[in-house]
Amino acid sequence: MHHDSDGGAGDRRFRLKARHVILGALALLLVGAIVHVGLVSSGATRRLEALRAAGYPTSLAEYALQNKLPMGMDNAAPVYESAFAAYVAPAADVNLPWVGQKATTVARGAALSEPMAKAVADYLAANEKCLALLHDAADIENCRYDYDYHQGCPHLSKLRSCVLLLKLAIFHHAGKGDADAVATCVKDALRAGDSMQKEPTLISYLIHTACTGVAITGLEHALNLTTFSDSQLRDLDDALVITGTRTDLAHALITERCAAIDMIQNPSLMGMGGPGPGTTPLKLPGIRSRGIIDMLDYMGASIEAATLEPQAREKRFRQIEADVNRLSWLHFMVKQLAPATLRISQLDSRGRAHLDLARTALAIERYRLATGSIPGQLADLVPKYLEQIPIDPFDGQPIRYRRTEPGYLLYSVTDDGKDNGGKERDDVAKGEPYDLCFIVKR
Repeated sequence: MHHDSDGGAGDRRFRLKARHVILGALALLLVGAIVHVGLVSSGATRRLEALRAAGYPTSLAEYALQNKLPMGMDNAAPVYESAFAAYVAPAADVNLPWVGQKATTVARGAALSEPMAKAVADYLAANEKCLALLHDAADIENCRYDYDYHQGCPHLSKLRSCVLLLKLAIFHHAGKGDADAVATCVKDALRAGDSMQKEPTLISYLIHTACTGVAITGLEHALNLTTFSDSQLRDLDDALVITGTRTDLAHALITERCAAIDMIQNPSLMGMGGPGPGTTPLKLPGIRSRGIIDMLDYMGASIEAATLEPQAREKRFRQIEADVNRLSWLHFMVKQLAPATLRISQLDSRGRAHLDLARTALAIERYRLATGSIPGQLADLVPKYLEQIPIDPFDGQPIRYRRTEPGYLLYSVTDDGKDNGGKERDDVAKGEPYDLCFIVKR
């Protein structure tokens, strides 16, 4: 009996010690977790403070304050907004090139049918006030739209409609041989896109790039239809150069970082602030701070990558995206909010290649005016008409040039990095590779 009693007491002492060990381990884990959360939280705070000290905004509100125009400075935004309000959309049953529900495409150098030409003239007449306001706004250097950045960009669809209106005006005036009016409309279209230069987030940047592309395709159609003077061609080139300086991917990523920080700190901005199981992880200690640190790492690396040469930049963006994909579920916020910087970088390179193609075409037209023929090779344009032959951002080689009969073909190999012989998207089956082309058939 005594032996049994001693055994029972020993078992109780063992269980007591085991319980103490488990409780102690849990306590250590709890203390460690609290310390870790505190370190993560303070780390996020320090990182944000360091950005502010370096002069970078860490929220859209801070960016708006930094970007505010001084009192009394002319602002193009209200004039653009008046133009948007004056815009008259075409009727649903009207057949127009590039515009409206029944939009069609027009081959380079082709003349419009009489009914379509009349529809274009009527559409432009209905938008006479809008076009005048777009021109007035283009003469004002600075532009800052006044709206709540968290509500998106309310004027983007109207801006796109107005730039397409200007493209149609370019085509209309080119068909009539009015080179002065064409040049004015091209510059107005470029400036309308540039009005997004200081707007935050990547969506504004992508709209800016898209508007520039619309202006350039309008210019391409004009070069197929009419002849410009040397001074007009130089003036158009200057306008393209200005747009190139106002297109800055690194700046767009800096503002996108502000939006991401805002969404992490206030999940309701991304539709995650309401009740429900999907928001539970956000309530865990340290999760939002972890998200801020992850996003600062991702965006910081992306901003740095955006300053690299195009080919090195794409390689770096691929690595950054791969690094994020390898992270565990604990880093779910950066996985959810990180923008597709690789694809955006490719679109940026495409936009810059398009600018270079357009500038080279203008140089060719200046050469044609001076000599009566187009150059046999792009080297003939250097240095009088071009400082140097532009380099294709997708493969590091000079942009491609080929004389055709009549006219010429300029192209970039685009995303796949392969020379597809100057085939356009319309020349190949869906999903097949193609090149970015600028073609003049005269």
